[in-house]
Amino acid sequence: MTVQRLTAEEAVALIADGDTVAISGGGYRVAPEELLVALEARARDGRGPRGLTAIAIAMIERGRGGRGGAATGLNHLAVPGMVSRVISGSYSRARESELSDAIHAGAIEAFNYPMGTIVQWLRASAAGRPALLTQVGIGTFIDPRLEGGVVNGPRENALCSLVDVAGETYLRYPALEVDIALVKASAADERGNLYLDREAFDHGIQDMAMAARRARGRVIAQVNRIVAVGDLHPRFGRVPGVMVDAVVVSPDAWEDEQDPVLTGDDHSQLPAVSSRREPRDVIADLAVDRIATGSMVNLGAGIPMYDVPEAARRRGRDDLYFTVEQGPMGGWPQVGGVSRHPEMIWPQLDVFDFYEGGGPDVSVLSFGQVGASGDVNVSRFAGMMPGCGGFPNIVHGARRLIFCGTLTTGGLDSSVADGRLIVTSDGRIDRFVETVEQITFSADRARAIGQTVKIVTERAVFELDDSGLLLTDIAPGIELERHVLERIPFPVRVAPDLKTLPSRFYR
Repeated sequence: MTVQRLTAEEAVALIADGDTVAISGGGYRVAPEELLVALEARARDGRGPRGLTAIAIAMIERGRGGRGGAATGLNHLAVPGMVSRVISGSYSRARESELSDAIHAGAIEAFNYPMGTIVQWLRASAAGRPALLTQVGIGTFIDPRLEGGVVNGPRENALCSLVDVAGETYLRYPALEVDIALVKASAADERGNLYLDREAFDHGIQDMAMAARRARGRVIAQVNRIVAVGDLHPRFGRVPGVMVDAVVVSPDAWEDEQDPVLTGDDHSQLPAVSSRREPRDVIADLAVDRIATGSMVNLGAGIPMYDVPEAARRRGRDDLYFTVEQGPMGGWPQVGGVSRHPEMIWPQLDVFDFYEGGGPDVSVLSFGQVGASGDVNVSRFAGMMPGCGGFPNIVHGARRLIFCGTLTTGGLDSSVADGRLIVTSDGRIDRFVETVEQITFSADRARAIGQTVKIVTERAVFELDDSGLLLTDIAPGIELERHVLERIPFPVRVAPDLKTLPSRFYR
């Protein structure tokens, strides 16, 4: 058996009007970019397809204006009429992108469900199960009683519903029928077996391929190279060639992102720890200071994924074992869900099952907004709709949570000097609000199941208790009323034994 090799143009011609298309990738990794470019070109030439449903685990986008101002990733789908519905775990963080513009205009119906749930949904569909049942998202914007994960329509359009099982409430996602899986792999051999030997994570390509196979659909793979059968170790294999209908070889498409330091092939010395000392570095140090020795730590996007590992290195905390939702285990995470010198890389389905079961000792995550009740919003705020990502799956099972962020943003000018924090001018956007725009983390559920929750900012530390937020620590050089309480539009209780944070964090 020899796999069929096609051009990108020939491959996307296999996609028909009304198909459901699952697309691999997250950020700019494991993404079939050349297939998406060809799909856009076909649609703009008036050759269809039309009315597609697109399913993505996460937003695919390589910056804004990646190729000389051209669209990248899922933004290729924004051709009028090509896509009628998109389901994704995240959307663009940019205020303006082609896909976001189409969603805001109502040209594409959009849904936001957790990354882990989408992977599990695909696998349940692949296994022939009639539906996925999960409690992830109960009490949040995903819950049909609130928004149902609907981005730009009425909640009655939600793709999930509530069901009762043995007295417990679950979200039910009916099985998907995947007609086309567009996936990316490092290599295919002559029999079509797909390998991820040069990728930093797999981002669910196996689950997409299995779901398409179950539905008698097609699997179309973009690869960087063709190898001989037996050239690569079978453990690098993710999709058997018998399941692959066509392979498109594209040696140059984003191949520069296949960094051997991130796949475990290169163990060269890490760069020196940054000597930068900004408020976000203080936040990272304060978070690390609250992590017990020997902990397994999940890190979310933003300050946690980028700054917390550097803070741990500054502190000599090689006792900590870091993990990120995309799959890297061990090593030193950095932006994009990758890790330098990973000790192993898990399939994403396994990672989310592990997280939902409470595997890590502590999860360190960012926040967009914090509400008076302690609810946290990371999915839609300040005119942006980045989506929830894997956040709901992570917080669902976490034993301990540390949320990180500055108290205000948007023009914040602050610095550290001589063991104290100096706020020259505050940001124009308050991140503590009376009511969050969207509930991504439910404080009520956290209290009900006994989660330990701390919120770490550059100037104060809070904890969640049965009555809401309690201010427990304040930075040296900060005035309680002026710099903290006046920037929070709701009453905050102050601990009787309010502590001043150690000055060493502000030097």
